[in-house]
Amino acid sequence: MTTDPATAAQALTGLARIRPAGWLATPMPHDPAALLVRARQALAADHPGVNGRISLISARYTAAVFAVHRPESSLALKLHADPAAYAGETLAYALLAGTAPVAHLHAEGDSSLSLLLEYLPEPADWAGHGMPTVLAEHVAAVHTASLRMPAAATKAMAGFTLAALQGARAPDWIADPGAYGEVLAAHLDAYSPDLVPLGHLDLKPQHLRRRPDGEVVLLDVESVRPDVTGLIDLVTLPAVLRQAGCELSPDQVLGLYLDASAARGARWTAGSLKAALRAYAAATGLESLHGLDR
Repeated sequence: MTTDPATAAQALTGLARIRPAGWLATPMPHDPAALLVRARQALAADHPGVNGRISLISARYTAAVFAVHRPESSLALKLHADPAAYAGETLAYALLAGTAPVAHLHAEGDSSLSLLLEYLPEPADWAGHGMPTVLAEHVAAVHTASLRMPAAATKAMAGFTLAALQGARAPDWIADPGAYGEVLAAHLDAYSPDLVPLGHLDLKPQHLRRRPDGEVVLLDVESVRPDVTGLIDLVTLPAVLRQAGCELSPDQVLGLYLDASAARGARWTAGSLKAALRAYAAATGLESLHGLDR
């Protein structure tokens, strides 16, 4: 059995592309005081009436997240420095709201590139034996979300269905268009032509959070996009589970995903899913499938 990488990022060696330093013209500031000023400006500009003490949760080059502490219910405020990332996350929430177990989006602010989200400070309890199954089910729910979208969203995403992608030019990031065609053909066998192949969750153990009622949901759908397919998430699952302290074999991980996706309408078999993974690796330059295809 191949040893899983230490992190989910390492699981995608060969596929991941590192952006050059300075690629973003106006990154988030480093100074916490400046970040708090920007958060207050965003609330005033795009979310009038939302008041409370603001605390910084996390900050990176492209985005910052804050808690807005209010007596009635606290909220999370996410500010983007990259307009494309903001647009992508806004679209992802529009597609996933009501169709997958993700944090609730309360409001968006175009002028400040901000999102007001459900505040979920409690991490998921990875000591529970059922968490690997929960994670696989949540990932499969995102991958099949387009099968449960309302009519308006279905119409808006018509250009990204499997039927539309099958006849379109392969994305620029694809290394082997022929192999990419095999990936799409495998998805057509597993799903209906109307599926939008959503994928590319930023999977980390800390991105599974618990609501007060105990329900576990996914945080951060910024990177979800409609042409990468969910296979990218399947490749990272073993590494994410290992990070969380759950030692599962590749066959066990594959089995969890097969069961979870079948419950949501997929017609994968172990053989067809492994063949799709091999084609995906060839299409993208991914160096290893970490035993999932054996």
